[in-house]
Amino acid sequence: MSRARKRMIVNYQGIIIGMDVGKYHHVVTALAPDGRFSKPVTILNSREGYEDLLLRVIRWKKEWGTDEVIVGMESTGHYWEVPARWLAAKGIRVVQINALPTKRAKEIEDNSPGKTDVKDARIIAQLVRYGKHLGWTLPEGALAELRELVRIRQHIVTELTEKRNYLRRLLDSVFPEIFTVCKKSWGKTLLHLLAAYPLPEDMISTGLATMTAVLKKTSGNLMSKKLEKVSILAHATVGIPVAHHAYGLGIRHTVERILELLRKKLQIEQHMGIQLVTIPEARFLLDFKGIGTVSATIILGETGGLSRYAYGEQVVKLAGLNLFEVSSGSQKGKVHISKRGRPLLRQVLFLLATIQAKQGMPLYEDYQRLIKKNMARVKALVALSRKLVRVLFALVRDQRSYVSEPPVILHKKAA
Repeated sequence: MSRARKRMIVNYQGIIIGMDVGKYHHVVTALAPDGRFSKPVTILNSREGYEDLLLRVIRWKKEWGTDEVIVGMESTGHYWEVPARWLAAKGIRVVQINALPTKRAKEIEDNSPGKTDVKDARIIAQLVRYGKHLGWTLPEGALAELRELVRIRQHIVTELTEKRNYLRRLLDSVFPEIFTVCKKSWGKTLLHLLAAYPLPEDMISTGLATMTAVLKKTSGNLMSKKLEKVSILAHATVGIPVAHHAYGLGIRHTVERILELLRKKLQIEQHMGIQLVTIPEARFLLDFKGIGTVSATIILGETGGLSRYAYGEQVVKLAGLNLFEVSSGSQKGKVHISKRGRPLLRQVLFLLATIQAKQGMPLYEDYQRLIKKNMARVKALVALSRKLVRVLFALVRDQRSYVSEPPVILHKKAA
């Protein structure tokens, strides 16, 4: 929604309902067209509670002589999604309020830093009236599936990182030399080795020949020379000599969990590919060199689909890549990105920018042009991220695949 349309809410003659969302119940207050507030009420986070709210809305409409209603609520965690979808299904317009403006506006109400659920509900209603609200962009259908798949995969990735770090900590204690051979604590060779032989003494007692024969069945890329080096290091390790039973259990259980998480991650990514096929705009993203199934899923899942936006700058702002500066008088501040949008979307766009900065990629020349202007590498990658958003948005808007030169130039060359 444009700023001009948001400012029109100031003269809105309908009812504005502020809802402070909670886990078990929500606090609701209504702002009448003449500026009066209704008595705040608490509704349960259940069907009975929402039906009670609908009855109150009907009474407020009759009391204040209007049929227009807007419900504003903070996008707090995941709790707001249930009431938002339920009210929208009943034909009631729902808008979001960012938690930061609510926090900063709390002193406007009573010149006090105090915070209560009733006060928050009133502030939310007032912010809606001032036009300080966001659109409601929860996806539907396959796009909703993609967003949830992204969340599940992100949860798995987070746990994977934690387990890999923990495995590194255990091995640093009992067998630190192993990382001179196996550089990564999540490598396939190392995981299969530790699943069978978690401790140096297990490797020594088994023997190199038996260990090689067993591991060839589970790890096809296991190199005999690498295993031989590990065996030599196991005999001379400086790892701590105590609590090896506990360390062995910890290593074995952690490796089993990592392997399980890797299988689940692969399954989720396969489901992502299945869902992407059903979304028409996905092919325009996948046709862009450097974008794969996971990155396309994150972009579509986090945005709810690029086709729902009017212009590319909206997506830039959603990703928190919009620019701002703090200047006053003759002092001009530095330009930064706001980082107010979706962090996962911003992260994947930055990672894609690092890929595009490589030679042979579609946006490589753009990156080189920024570097030649003596722009710092990180700033150049951020600029490339913003450029990538606009390019992808244009591809979806025009429903065409990316070409290195504009269509007009290609037609002239063909002629």
